[in-house]
Amino acid sequence: MMTMNQFNRIVVGYDDTEGSNKALQLAVQMAKGNPEAHVLVANVYDEKVENVMTDNEKRVEPVRTNGYMLEGIQIPPMSIRHDDPNPPTHAIISNSVDDAFYKAKQELEPHNIQAKYDSLDGSPAESICDYASAEGADLIIVGNSGKGGLKRMFLGSVSSNIAKQAPCPVLIAR
Repeated sequence: MMTMNQFNRIVVGYDDTEGSNKALQLAVQMAKGNPEAHVLVANVYDEKVENVMTDNEKRVEPVRTNGYMLEGIQIPPMSIRHDDPNPPTHAIISNSVDDAFYKAKQELEPHNIQAKYDSLDGSPAESICDYASAEGADLIIVGNSGKGGLKRMFLGSVSSNIAKQAPCPVLIAR
């Protein structure tokens, strides 16, 4: 049976959710008690970019001119339209890997815990298990997603799938 000090390479599945924050807290507690512990923070890439319309009251209007010449062709002036069929948009990024890693660093640095941060691609359970295997992890810590009911029954939870596929012990934070 392993003791807490035998977990020297700890992989934390982290995506800045409540469950993954609890997993990170457990990793902090384990790493503080073991000076040889290395924390490996893994985030499975799930970034979403959504364009949303903005209401920009102070639009910059184009300057009216009498047109201009382009390769010898007279180009008419632009018309100024206030009923723009394509209102301006800006991108909202959610589940940003950079944001998640920034928040994880904010949590680890006060405890003087150095960590390696890696972004993974693919199925979360499979990616984290493959990563743990490649890194020679002694332990994987993940959060409980809180999925329930039919969704969990049909899809299974990521943490359960990691526990089934992992090459090492798994600790599920609740």
